[in-house]
Amino acid sequence: MKQYHSIIKNLLFAGALTTGLFACVGESSDQLTIVTPASGARVKFHHAVSDGPGISILVNNRQFSGVLTTAPATPGIITYGNFYPANDYATIEAGSAKVEVIVPAAGTTAQTTIISGTVPLEANKYYSVFAIGSAAAANLEPLVVEDKLTPADTSKAYLRVVNTIVNATTGYDVGFNGTYAAATTNVAYKKATDFVPITPTAIGAAALPIQVRATGTTTNLAAATFTLAPVKGRFYTVLLRGRVGGTGTQALTSALFTNR
Repeated sequence: MKQYHSIIKNLLFAGALTTGLFACVGESSDQLTIVTPASGARVKFHHAVSDGPGISILVNNRQFSGVLTTAPATPGIITYGNFYPANDYATIEAGSAKVEVIVPAAGTTAQTTIISGTVPLEANKYYSVFAIGSAAAANLEPLVVEDKLTPADTSKAYLRVVNTIVNATTGYDVGFNGTYAAATTNVAYKKATDFVPITPTAIGAAALPIQVRATGTTTNLAAATFTLAPVKGRFYTVLLRGRVGGTGTQALTSALFTNR
């Protein structure tokens, strides 16, 4: 399988929602051969559509995400709240590639392409690509954020906020252990803050409380605690996801993941 995670970044730049298109299962079921290039774009894909189906990624009409076992095995599926690859970033060869995000076939329902496009990939850059929007409202789109992972102070860890709350009508403030840094306040939908320095959690220290509140209010909407690894120079993202007033899997929540 060629680590063509570039599909995701390409996807983002493609940005066009395509309906009524169907990928040929026979063409897309061949897994790419894994070859990690020495250099290229680094990409991680996040499924942040709380009412969305599981999806699969194709590059140049061939399966990218997940692992195929015995043909014609079902491609690996990325579901809401998950990301791919699970660890670090996929390294993609620089250049252009045809990228497709699909909803795989199920029963008598054909495989459907929901995003498709051909875009260039820049070498030696890191990207997080978030699938956002609402499936019910048919406004799915990709949000691409460049991840700048060079620490200004290697004694610190770094944290940022990305807002994917689909029906947000206001910005959100995110506090870390009761401190609301100016850089992480009033974060609007489809926006990502810069990484801000924080003191790494000491070994054995209590988990760090995170507070999320609509700007101008004091109610904590997504209380959570996260234990940050005591690694200096590490980068983290707090992802705001779900929907205002949502319940169950669509509840407004905050999630933490490590960029690097």
